[in-house]
Amino acid sequence: MKNFFLFITCIFSSIVFAQTKDKETPIASVRVTKKMPVYFGCESFTEKKDLVTCMNKNLNQDVQSQIAFFSNIADYLHIETAQSKLSFTINKEGDFSNLSTDGINPIFNSVALSSLVLLQNKMDRNKMHIEPGKDEKNNPIDVNLNLPLRYEAAEKNNDFDKFPSENRVLFTLKTDEETIEVRIDKEFNLKTFGNNGNREYYLGKFSNLFEMASVEPYATAFDAAFKSGIIAITKGKIEDKEYTLQIKNFFENDPSAEVLITVFREENGTWAEYYEYKTKKEFNQSKFAHLTYR
Repeated sequence: MKNFFLFITCIFSSIVFAQTKDKETPIASVRVTKKMPVYFGCESFTEKKDLVTCMNKNLNQDVQSQIAFFSNIADYLHIETAQSKLSFTINKEGDFSNLSTDGINPIFNSVALSSLVLLQNKMDRNKMHIEPGKDEKNNPIDVNLNLPLRYEAAEKNNDFDKFPSENRVLFTLKTDEETIEVRIDKEFNLKTFGNNGNREYYLGKFSNLFEMASVEPYATAFDAAFKSGIIAITKGKIEDKEYTLQIKNFFENDPSAEVLITVFREENGTWAEYYEYKTKKEFNQSKFAHLTYR
């Protein structure tokens, strides 16, 4: 696994309390929180400050464990730094809800969202809930929170700006009617383009992969990629030979699973594995890299 740094700042520092001269005053964009939510492992605490400290520690650890795999994605996509603000609610049922992100990198936004989605899925499987916050009358309430995240690669050798194109193909999806390319530009914007065999046309732009995966035909394709661990990148000809590129483990939530690019070559009507690249540098220096340029 590549070395990287993930910074998660204090989750409650700017959203739960405002400092006055003598005491902490709850910010009243929602009803006053008499008692903070009790996160897992914090059940022995009763004081608000202790609950805040404990939740910071335990939730930060859980989020980091869920998104440690981002270092592999970042290496493949040449992302050296990224930051996002993850906003969410711990609702009165004790679940995560109202998830949203605020960051310029759609890939990192997607990963930030996935951390709480995966935690919520784990809670659902085990039939667990966070003890919700309480108001002055001890009634459960929704509590809105923010979690700032920042990623920084340990080694910086980005050559994305040296590529001879503004866009690269990230994935290629196929339907009965068209082929759809998901492209990423140097600003890490996600755009989709369709091709029906006669012409290419612009389909749309997405703020993150979760948004894309929520609508068809992307949802079905991404679901298949999650299950198989493989998704098509693109195909093309080099020296009159037809090649297909695939990416493995891009959606694998495991930091030890390397993101690999596999090249298949068509020979006598059949496809056979030709080569597998284990690093982005090796692939970018190969003759196959230009097949992804747009």
